[in-house]
Amino acid sequence: MTSLADFANPMVISGKFDVLSVQAYFQFTGMYNMPRGSAVAILLLVPAMLAFVVERYWVSRRSYVTVTGKPTTYRIIGPSRATKRILTAVCALISGVILLFYITVVAGAFVRLWGIDWTFTLDHFRYAWDVGRDSIKSTLVLSAWATPITGLLGMVIAFLLVRTKFPGKSVLGFTSMLAFAVPGTVVGIGYILAFNQPPLLLTGTAAIIVLCFVFREMPVAIEAGVASLIQIDPSIEEASTNLGADTSYTFRRITMPLVRPALIAGLSYSFVRSMTAVSAVIFLVSARWNHLTSLIYAQTEIMRLGAASVLSLFLIIIVIVIFGLMRAFLGEPVTRIRVGS
Repeated sequence: MTSLADFANPMVISGKFDVLSVQAYFQFTGMYNMPRGSAVAILLLVPAMLAFVVERYWVSRRSYVTVTGKPTTYRIIGPSRATKRILTAVCALISGVILLFYITVVAGAFVRLWGIDWTFTLDHFRYAWDVGRDSIKSTLVLSAWATPITGLLGMVIAFLLVRTKFPGKSVLGFTSMLAFAVPGTVVGIGYILAFNQPPLLLTGTAAIIVLCFVFREMPVAIEAGVASLIQIDPSIEEASTNLGADTSYTFRRITMPLVRPALIAGLSYSFVRSMTAVSAVIFLVSARWNHLTSLIYAQTEIMRLGAASVLSLFLIIIVIVIFGLMRAFLGEPVTRIRVGS
């Protein structure tokens, strides 16, 4: 599904190899043919939905159980020394290739013209800051709005799916995960068509981008919350209820501290994806609310690769720094257990 939804990579490097996500974008933004663009988006949606349904209702029905116990004798069998060396070499090769991509971005930001003129220069930084500072600010603001909403809403839905019973529970579970299966190009086109007329005229505003981020990234927060809640004994929450606490108090004071790792995972994923989103947000940006990834794509399209490298470097640094701060402020606190009489 992620491969089907990919837009940025085929848009930049596919050459004459055509994919549906790029064709849908061209039909909408280049030819202004919304009916044809919608038709292409539907063609993209069909295989993605088919893969989602197969995974949801076939693979997920299988049960995997971890058998625990205390055997009388046991023996840990590890891989041979030759196997370890082969696996280490493969992992080192893959890691080196990934690292090479980042090194290329950094190097491209400091040379005048990649592959032709290797003269050291800082002109790309000055130009990138002039054209990109508003986009950087907008991207941070939009991600800052979307991240807490996504994380908290995902935890609430996970709590409802695991701990409560109500009519339509299965429908809620299916629809809440549906956004993950829909390709980003389809999401962007759908938001344009849905919110382009009164009374829900949101096109060109920050609200439509934040809504896109929230519902696009929320399934991961939900899955993390569900996986965490399943591991928690319900009797802990039942004890709170028996002592007179209502459901909202129990969720805030009992459940949320216990699922903090899942909350951190949901917040982290939401922030990173909001900062690096391309396929859906490229349809929703405006002059007032431009996204950094859209600007990077625009600079690549006009062959300002140095400026695109600088903006990509800015994006990498911002994500790493804020991700680290998020882990520091929301991470598991160091607790001391005092045993007394």
